[in-house]
Amino acid sequence: MNIVFCDIDGTFQDLGGEVPKVNYDAIYALQKQRDHFVFISGRGYEQLTELMEQLDSECDVIFSNGGGRKLVGEPVQYNHCLSMSECERVIAILEERAIFYHIHTNEGIILKPVGNYGANITALRKKLEPMGTMGKQIMDFKESFFKKQCQHVENPFLYLTEHPELKVMKIELMEASDQEHERLRDVLSSDSAEVFSSFIQCLEIVDPKSSKGNAINEFMKQYPGARSYGIGDGENDLAMLEVVDVPVAVGNAKEIVKEKCQKIIGDCLDGGVGQFIFDEIIG
Repeated sequence: MNIVFCDIDGTFQDLGGEVPKVNYDAIYALQKQRDHFVFISGRGYEQLTELMEQLDSECDVIFSNGGGRKLVGEPVQYNHCLSMSECERVIAILEERAIFYHIHTNEGIILKPVGNYGANITALRKKLEPMGTMGKQIMDFKESFFKKQCQHVENPFLYLTEHPELKVMKIELMEASDQEHERLRDVLSSDSAEVFSSFIQCLEIVDPKSSKGNAINEFMKQYPGARSYGIGDGENDLAMLEVVDVPVAVGNAKEIVKEKCQKIIGDCLDGGVGQFIFDEIIG
């Protein structure tokens, strides 16, 4: 049996773009020969609904970089969440440094009204200017998403304390300064919080057990002897690539990711994932 673990943004699907048809076709071909395709993403489960609705058949899903999972025929599980004490510590640091952050919960994303972050967004747009049209599209998409698809609260930590039913999957920030990124890695890391880069100018803070590598090890206990593939593009995929039998990077992946992989395949936009599956796995 083959099991393919695949990242979404930048790997299976370009940010906000359409999924290449060959990727869907590859999922169905794998399932037809009784292999497994597993989405493994930094997105929260509620952010995966639209993508899941495009599928003709269900797939297992690992979300929030291993913070939870939804297996076919089973309810959603939230396994590794940030504690309230860790949320309080992290949010206090971000507030003190005037960092643009948002909180992923089991019921969606919360953040302050986007107007609070005008200077941050302007700085991010300037940082992405060398990327040309793509940089503008990324920021347009991000800003629209934060304004229209997230819940806005004046005091995020107070809101969490008033809603104990919420589970915090991760805290994510965007910061234009590379130097500040490195400083934030140091001050935010602790025994109870892991910090890593997930997308352009983004850092994520998660429970240390909330990693794609740990999630895959837990998943693979159900399938001893199966051959595992991991396909990714970013730093948050490194933990996945370390534990699978065959680590694979799309052509547009970061160099640090490519260095850890046995195979480099086509770009995300060109359907590299689907083409690889057809070329290497489909019998």
